Amino acid sequence: MTVLSKITGRPLDVITLRDLVVHCVIGVNPEEKIRSQLLRLDIKLYLDVSPAGLSGILSRTVDYSLIAKQLAFILTHSRFRLLESAAEALAVFLLTPAQGEALIQAVDIEIHKPEALGGEAIPSVRIFRDDESRSAWIRANPPSSILFQVPEAVMERRVIAPKAELLMGEGEESALMIESAGLILSGKTLAVGSTLIGAQRLILHNPNAEERSVLAVTFRGQQRFQLAEDRLH
Repeated sequence: MTVLSKITGRPLDVITLRDLVVHCVIGVNPEEKIRSQLLRLDIKLYLDVSPAGLSGILSRTVDYSLIAKQLAFILTHSRFRLLESAAEALAVFLLTPAQGEALIQAVDIEIHKPEALGGEAIPSVRIFRDDESRSAWIRANPPSSILFQVPEAVMERRVIAPKAELLMGEGEESALMIESAGLILSGKTLAVGSTLIGAQRLILHNPNAEERSVLAVTFRGQQRFQLAEDRLH
């Protein structure tokens, strides 16, 4: 597929992640809600990689190693019911970059669920989303920390102002992934891509002169999930 840049009109470059394997809880059947199963992802990212290619500077493109970790993090902690929800959440995340990240202009996401039908067939969902999709999301959802939500899960980008702190309360059912360099927890500087799981009191400090961010995924829990599910039927 050829995708044209809305800025230059020229075909965009493509970075591909093929056969990315993620083990997570996903599905609507009772047995799927209590066991992890394998997903295979094929991801295409459409962007201009020439600034990185001509300079040799990683920060001028996307770090596909980090993206693989981020996508696995989202799927693992969201416990989506539908492949469609999983694909949309990943698209929203990839098209809504944290501050300073290279701008991905379009994504092609295919998620395969090879264990779902006991080997009889392999179901999959494939979607294409671009910056027009991002504009539609923004129009439908007034500016907030929430990037994506369905009854069972919420994905947020929590921004920490300069010289400020982010408190994660004890018992909070969120998982955090560090998106920006320079955040400190208990005197230790955390690497980008580090993960923190809820159920304990955490204070993240941003000593920098610029804002920093973390990606937060919250599974809403069985009781809240059941109430939301009841409203859908």
